[in-house]
Amino acid sequence: MSRIVHVLIALAVIAVPVIGWFAGGWSSATTLAVYWFETVASCLLVSVRALMHQHWTPRRGHFRYEAAAETSRRGPKRSSFVGWFTLISVSFCAVHAVFLGIVLLLLHQNKQSALVDIDWRSVGFGCLTVLVFLLVDITVDLFSLRRWSFWRLERLANRGLSRVVVVHLTLIFGLVAIALTDAPASFFGVFVVLKTLAALSFVVPQYEPSVAPAWLGERFKNYWSEDRGDEIARRERNERPWRTS
Repeated sequence: MSRIVHVLIALAVIAVPVIGWFAGGWSSATTLAVYWFETVASCLLVSVRALMHQHWTPRRGHFRYEAAAETSRRGPKRSSFVGWFTLISVSFCAVHAVFLGIVLLLLHQNKQSALVDIDWRSVGFGCLTVLVFLLVDITVDLFSLRRWSFWRLERLANRGLSRVVVVHLTLIFGLVAIALTDAPASFFGVFVVLKTLAALSFVVPQYEPSVAPAWLGERFKNYWSEDRGDEIARRERNERPWRTS
């Protein structure tokens, strides 16, 4: 049931800027402001989940987090999972905000006022609607968060970071194309569609086979098995109960 609720909420969050752009007459800047707020709010609420999970179910991964990239190089472990995630996500969102400001300035200089004019009332309504949906989402998680594995929390955080990178780079490069080519405002609608499809890709279940496909050959199968073994060991280390004594 919670899975269905999460999917419905995700679809509702995706629909807010889409409806605003195609039916509400939002400008590109207004739509982007709501997209940016959605990203920031989503990341912060993942951090809240991580802090509460750390308090309720302390695991080694919370305090000596070992990311997937560290499995092969055996480098020093990060001291805090929530600190690592919050630093990366907030930093990315801050840089993205600066970059968007620069792109919107370019659009203004190209006399694309229809793209850069911001309707703050629509921004407020869109952000508030998105926030309500996200708060309902985290409320649903609170009923089971105590029973989550660390891997489930890590997967949620990694999915959030991947979503930030994919969907916002799509929009950023789209705005750069508009700024440089003086394309019409309707061209931005293409990128809203691409952003929506990218967001939807994170809603559907991800394909994670337990064994390598046979048609890839024995050599790849051996590499797959070794890599998967390292990944399972990494997850098990992160899952170990944390004791301060």
